[in-house]
Amino acid sequence: MKDMTIKRSSTKLALSITAAIMSACGAQAYDLSLGTNLPPVTFHGFVSQGFLASSQYNYLGDTTRGSFLFTEAGLNASINPFPRTHITAQAFTYDVGQNVGKYDVVLDYATVEYTFNDYLGIRGGRLRRPEGIYNEIVDLDLARTFVLLPQGIYDARWRDFFVSLDGGDLFGHIPLNQAGDLSYEFYGGVQRPSVDGGLTQKILAKLPKGSEVQSMNSSPLAGVQLWWATPVDGLRLGAAYNHVLDFETKLLINLPPIFGGPKHATGVSICDISHGSVEYVWKNWTFQGEYQRTIIQDSPDSDAFYASAAYRVNKWFETGAYYSEEYNDTGHRNTAQLYQKDAALTLRFDLTDWWIFKVEGHAIHGTGLLQDNASNPVARQDDRLWFMLGVKTTFSF
Repeated sequence: MKDMTIKRSSTKLALSITAAIMSACGAQAYDLSLGTNLPPVTFHGFVSQGFLASSQYNYLGDTTRGSFLFTEAGLNASINPFPRTHITAQAFTYDVGQNVGKYDVVLDYATVEYTFNDYLGIRGGRLRRPEGIYNEIVDLDLARTFVLLPQGIYDARWRDFFVSLDGGDLFGHIPLNQAGDLSYEFYGGVQRPSVDGGLTQKILAKLPKGSEVQSMNSSPLAGVQLWWATPVDGLRLGAAYNHVLDFETKLLINLPPIFGGPKHATGVSICDISHGSVEYVWKNWTFQGEYQRTIIQDSPDSDAFYASAAYRVNKWFETGAYYSEEYNDTGHRNTAQLYQKDAALTLRFDLTDWWIFKVEGHAIHGTGLLQDNASNPVARQDDRLWFMLGVKTTFSF
């Protein structure tokens, strides 16, 4: 425990120093010349620090006492070495609560992309999975109004499972003349979830205390994302689907002696996720809505949706709100411990081109997204309204 505390303190100090350097240097990107005829490598980066506090339950950390364990940092590089060729990569670290992320530095993405023409391109490496409005840009705090995206679809604890895959995709744009424009991405590869990720915590929450997730396999998946830019200016519609094959988890279940003691077990799942999106940008307004349905073999179907609106008042102030619902079991929509309904209001302040600050309030009904464990018992019917405060600041260059 002491070593973990020292590690976290050292990491936070490093992030604070990085933020201070970025503050002093401003918003500009940095170019590194290779000393050849090749173009320079361009570097960008960001550091985000947040605070979460809740009134009733621990959610995304020890939030009933207030939690600063809500941190993200990334450094990316890109180069266009040849015509129509783009290479980019990002190192990323994050922490959400006591058990997710833990400041481990990971290769978030690393891709080589070649575009034949407007209709066809190919990309390979470690990819951002194209799904919905935000999955490919989930770490770009500048690109959204909110502190927390609707968690029923973009759960901050599941980043290692939903965001990246190792594989390839085909992409392009097809003009539809008077009907607008269609863009597509067909992709396939394998996921590499971490045993320190949010999915592990979700699994452990359903097992006896002392159980372990010993390994997760690199499960293959395939999917598609389509976007239709309609003839209506500012309106686009999206549809996505992905299929996960043979996701295998090896467990050590800590059963009491009366049931034979600890047992090893293996679970194999097949998962289908369907996703629909709509976005309309009109003057200073941005309206968005999404629906997602998840079907997992031998488990209840789950789904989630949200609708949001944001208004840019001026260059330094924006406000927004959303309402979202998530259901763990679509067959039991009236059980409070199996759903979570969330109304959020956000104020965003663009203090400079490279420094933003956000404050956000949530009124939440239900406990469907909480993890049921000894420190946060929620396995009961509870229809009380509870509240959460989120604060976040981001420095970028």
